[in-house]
Amino acid sequence: MTVIGQAIVLLGALLVLLGAVGVVRFPDALTRMHALTKASTIGVAFVAIGAAFVLPSANDLTSALGAAVLQLLTLPISASLLARSTHFSRRIPTPLDAVDELADRSDADGRTGDG
Repeated sequence: MTVIGQAIVLLGALLVLLGAVGVVRFPDALTRMHALTKASTIGVAFVAIGAAFVLPSANDLTSALGAAVLQLLTLPISASLLARSTHFSRRIPTPLDAVDELADRSDADGRTGDG
């Protein structure tokens, strides 16, 4: 059972490493945030699940699974809010062939996105 847990922890650590490489390699804030949130959310969940296989007591098991659940609940929501505020700051260049779906929303709300 410990070999399975160690393999799952290793897989999770590799996913977190991939997210870190994506942060370094991608060109702008939104793609960096996408790489970080997708890979690290799944990676940390795998690390916690693998640790649950290896840890001896029930208290350790609930702590690891609780951390995984909190990670899965909070990171995608906070990343979405950060991406939205980064988009409204008007500091991200938009390619000519991209469709800005949030542009109509900011104008309809009466907000300029500057504050």
